[in-house]
Amino acid sequence: MTDPIENDSIDNLSLKHGLLLGFIAIVLALVFYIIDPLLQYTNVWLGLLSLIIIITMMVILGLDIRKKIGGYWTFGQAFKSMFIMAVCITVMANAYNFVLLKFVNPDLPTKANAVMLEKVTASLTESNVDQGKIDEYTKTFRNGEFIAKLQPTLKNEAIALCIGILLYGIIGLIIAASIKRRAPLYAAPVDDESTV
Repeated sequence: MTDPIENDSIDNLSLKHGLLLGFIAIVLALVFYIIDPLLQYTNVWLGLLSLIIIITMMVILGLDIRKKIGGYWTFGQAFKSMFIMAVCITVMANAYNFVLLKFVNPDLPTKANAVMLEKVTASLTESNVDQGKIDEYTKTFRNGEFIAKLQPTLKNEAIALCIGILLYGIIGLIIAASIKRRAPLYAAPVDDESTV
C-alpha cells in the first residue's frame, strides 16, 4: 500500500509540472502566432514538432517525479501523474486558444479558411484531380463548416477539451507504461566476504 504523503507529493509535483507544460505549450503557440498567425493551420510539421516537444517534456518531467519520490512508482501512480499533466496542458492550451479567437483575433477562422481553401484547391489541381473531387474535398471550406469548427463556442471548446484530454491521456498511458518502476520485493543480499 502506498503512503498517502507520497501520493500527495506525486499529485503536487504532477500539478506543478503540468502547469509548466501548459505554459510551454502556450509559448510555442505564441511563437508560431507571432511568426505567422496562420502557421498553425497551414503547416502540419509545426504541429507535430510541438507535440514531440510536449511528449519529450512529459517523459523528462515524469522521470523527475519518479526520482523525487524515491526512484520507484507503480503504473497507476505514473499514469495518474501523466493524466494530471494532460489535463493541465489541455485546459491551458484551450484557454489560450479561446482568448486568441474570441478577443485577440476573431477574424482568424475566416482567414484560415480562405488560406486552407486556396492551398487544398491548388494542391489538388496540381495533382490533376477531377473538379468534382476538388469540390467534394473543399466542401467544408466553402460551406462554412471549417470556420464554424474554429469559432470559440462552448460546444467547440468542450469538444477540443475532450479530444485533448483523450489524446494526451493515451500518450500518458504509453509514457506511464514506459517509465514505471516497481521497488524490489527484497533487498539485495550483502556479501560478507567482500567487507572483510
